[in-house]
Amino acid sequence: MQYELLAFLRCPVTGKELQFQLLEETQTAYGSVVVNEIVAGLLFSPAGFMFPVLQGVPRLLVEAVYDYRSFLEQHVADYQSRLIKLEQEYGSLLRRCATKNKKTKASFKWEWSFLDAEKKDKIWEKETDTLATVFLNETGLRKETCRNLYMADIGCGHGLMTQSMAEQTRKPVIGVELSRAVEKAYTHNRHANAWFIQADLQYLPFREQEFELVYSSGVIHHTDNTHASLLKIEKLLKPKGILCIWLYHPQRNLYHRGALLLRKLISKLPIRLAFLLIATFIFPITFLIKKIRNKRRVNYREELIYLFDSFTPEFREEVPASTAIEWLNEIGYTSISTTTTDQYGYSLSAVKT
Repeated sequence: MQYELLAFLRCPVTGKELQFQLLEETQTAYGSVVVNEIVAGLLFSPAGFMFPVLQGVPRLLVEAVYDYRSFLEQHVADYQSRLIKLEQEYGSLLRRCATKNKKTKASFKWEWSFLDAEKKDKIWEKETDTLATVFLNETGLRKETCRNLYMADIGCGHGLMTQSMAEQTRKPVIGVELSRAVEKAYTHNRHANAWFIQADLQYLPFREQEFELVYSSGVIHHTDNTHASLLKIEKLLKPKGILCIWLYHPQRNLYHRGALLLRKLISKLPIRLAFLLIATFIFPITFLIKKIRNKRRVNYREELIYLFDSFTPEFREEVPASTAIEWLNEIGYTSISTTTTDQYGYSLSAVKT
C-alpha cells in the first residue's frame, strides 16, 4: 500500500477520516520507479472500527474485526474492549455484513486462485494483453481521453484489468475487491499507479464524488441487490464522470435454464464440496466438449474459472438492458449507451449529470 492511498480512504460506515498507525514498511520497485510502501499497519475510525493493513493491502471491510481477529489481537492492545464497544453500537451491522459476504468472499477467492497470469491464461476468452482494448471498448472512450482521469475498478478480482486501466492514465486507479483474491492482485501488480484495497462495494471507503470514472464489470449482479449496489457505486463519481458497468442479461435457451437450476443447488453447498462436485462431474464434460468442438482454445484453469463463476456465487441476477438503462435514467444519467454485447451480457456507459 502506497502512502498516497491514505488520503483517499475513509471509514466505510461513517465516511469519516481514519487514523493510521504504521507497523512495517518497505520499498517496492515498479520498473524504474521505487516507492515507499506500507506492508502492515492499522487504520482506526472515530466510530470504533478497526481495519488492518496486511500484506500491503488495507482491509476496509465492515467485518474486518472478525476476519482479521488474530492480527488485530496481536497489534491492538485493547482489541477486546474496543470490540465489545463496537458490537454494542454496530452489532447488527457487523453480523449482517459478515453473513452476507461470507460465501461470496470464499467463492471469488477460490475462483481467482485458478488464474495463472504468468502462463498467459485467458480471462473470459480474452488474452490478458488485450484487456486495455476491452476497457476502451466497454467505456466507449479513446485512450487519450483517459490520460488524466482518476479511476476506480469496483470488483477487481485478479487485478489485471486494474493494471490495464493504470496504463491508460497518469493518475491513480484503485482496484476494490471483496475477497482475498486482492492479495494476488497486489502481489502481481507492475504499475505504480495501480492501488488495491479489500472492501465491500455496498460500504465503500471513499468520499462521495471522488472519481472521474467508475468501472465495474461483471460484479454488481453478484450482490444481494443489483440495483442497490448500482446506487452505491455511482455515488463515487464526480459530476460529468463516466460510469461503466457490465451485467448478465437473461437468456432463453434450454441449456441456460438447466444450468441455472443446477446453480441453485451448487451455490448452496460449502465451497470445497462445490469444487469437488464441479471438478468431478461438470468439468470433464464441458472441457471435453470444448476441446472436441475446438470452439476456443482452453486450458483447465480457464475452464474452472468459468465454471466457478457460473455455479458458485451465492448471488447472481440477470438484468435486461432496458431495466438497467431505466435505472440510470432515474438517477439522472445521460449519454447512456450499450457499448458491447455478447451471448452472456452487455456493457453500459453513461455520464453523471
